[in-house]
Amino acid sequence: MIDQYTPARLADRARIQDLIYHWCRAVDRLDYEGILRVFHPGAIDSHGPYIGPIEGLVDWIRERHKPITFSSHFIGNVLIEFADDDTALVESYVRTIQHYPAHAKEQLAQLTGGTQGPEGRAMDMYTSSRYLDRVERRDGVWKIARRDLIQDWKYLVEIGKPALVPHEGWIVGRRDGTDAMQQARKELGIG
Repeated sequence: MIDQYTPARLADRARIQDLIYHWCRAVDRLDYEGILRVFHPGAIDSHGPYIGPIEGLVDWIRERHKPITFSSHFIGNVLIEFADDDTALVESYVRTIQHYPAHAKEQLAQLTGGTQGPEGRAMDMYTSSRYLDRVERRDGVWKIARRDLIQDWKYLVEIGKPALVPHEGWIVGRRDGTDAMQQARKELGIG
């Protein structure tokens, strides 16, 4: 039996958790290179409507997310089980919220299996899912080799009037490469 909690394993756990967190930030900020950095080249992602290599998932996200004005992935439980020194199975609970303007019904329907909400109305989609990742250490680096999105629950909420009406000076999240976090990383020379 593999000791799951040696000092080396604890360091591996932290690296693996960082992969999961970096995925969330990259997809929510539409950082396509950041998405690719958490997966081994050619890794397979089964994401519901998209199943295939990670490079294709990035292309799919690039198109599908164009009209999505807000996306937030939140990670809860992260359970890591090591199969051997260089392979782990990771189950991560993920909650997402995404805002779909009225003209984004096609993109919304891709993830709901067809449900779009009322015509001409913006919708927020809430989900409860799990990532089931096979994570491998290759050449000393942990990355995702296979991801299966397990979809447990989805809920649509019709949006009447947006509650956030920012005033001058407010910092608002962005998905165009100019988010405050991305700017701060550049200023500090991170990444």
